[in-house]
This record gives sequence, structure tokens and C-alpha cells, in this order.
Amino acid sequence: MRSITHHSGAFARVLLFSAGVFLYPLTTEAVPREAGKNDGAMLKLQAMVKSLTAERDAAKAESAAMLTELEELKKDKQATLAAKDSLSSELAVQKNSVGEFRSRLGKTESRLQEVSSQLSQTSQAKSDLDTELTALKAKQQATEQQLQTCGTHNAKLSQSAQELLERYQSKGTWVGLLQDEPLLQFQSVEIQNIVQEYQDKINADQQGTGNF
Repeated sequence: MRSITHHSGAFARVLLFSAGVFLYPLTTEAVPREAGKNDGAMLKLQAMVKSLTAERDAAKAESAAMLTELEELKKDKQATLAAKDSLSSELAVQKNSVGEFRSRLGKTESRLQEVSSQLSQTSQAKSDLDTELTALKAKQQATEQQLQTCGTHNAKLSQSAQELLERYQSKGTWVGLLQDEPLLQFQSVEIQNIVQEYQDKINADQQGTGNF
């Protein structure tokens, strides 16, 4: 813009000077010997006008280029502002996404802690069940052993009862049988011992200290 103003001022001065040169022959007497000087001045003036015209055209071209560049800069500015707005929107979306992710992460961590606690409780319950199962197996084994003992005693009782019945039928009287047969007297003592053992186990079971 300064270049355009400078050239415009110079061009105005040239026009004023040219007007003075053209008016000078009208206000003064024509002097033939000065004709050559006037021709030289005219040539200089024409050259100056041509130069100033070229400078003016160059200034116009430069001004047009600057205006074009200014428009491009305006477009770039608008594009930059649009990109800024887009990035701001994208940043806001990302911030929201980060917030949602942190929220989900917090919920996941809470759920993980809850599951870990449940797993710990389940492991403890399993351990308790294993302990209880071991105790039940031991109790079952003891019960089976007692049942086996009871079966043995029952077999002995059945065998002794059968022998007593057979001998009673063959001898005829119970008293004579006990007096005459030492074997039956021995079996009677054994039967009494078995009966006493059963009675002790029954009493212990009623008191909660036995397993039979």
C-alpha cells in the first residue's frame, strides 16, 4: 500500500511538470534556439511517464497479488479455525470416552474384588466341606467296623443259640444242661460278655460319646 501511494504522488508531480512544460510556450516567446531543449525535455518527460506507468502497473500487479494472498490467508485462517473447532469437538469426545472408560474400569475393578471375595469364600467353604467329608469318612469307617463287629457278635450269638437249642432238645432240661456241659457254661459267659458290650455301647451312644 505504501508503494502505491508513493507512485501515485510521483505520477501527480510528473503531470504537474508536464502541464508546466506545455503551457510554457504559451506564456513566453518562442525562441528557436530553445526548441532543441524543449524536445529533450519532452523526451525525458515521456520516459519518466513511461517509467512511472510501468511502476504503477507493477504496483497494481503487486497489489492484486497481495489481495490474492490476503484472500488465501483468510481462507487458511477459516480452515484453521474450522480445524480447531473440529479438534476441540474431538477432544471433548475423547474426554468423555476417557471418563466412560474410567467409569467402566472402576466398575470392573469393583466386580473383580467382589468375585475375588466370593472365590475366597467358596474356597473356604470347600475347605470346610473337605474337612467335614474327611470326618464323615472316618465316622463311616468306624461305623462299618462296628457293624462288622456287631455282625461277628450276632453270628456268635446265633451259633450259640442254635447249639443251645440243639442241646436243650437232646438233654430235655435247661438246668441239667448247664450242670452237665462245661462248654455251654463257657459259652454262657461269652454271651454275657457280648451282651454287656452291647449294653455299654448303647449307653455310650445315648450319652453322645459312642458311635454304635
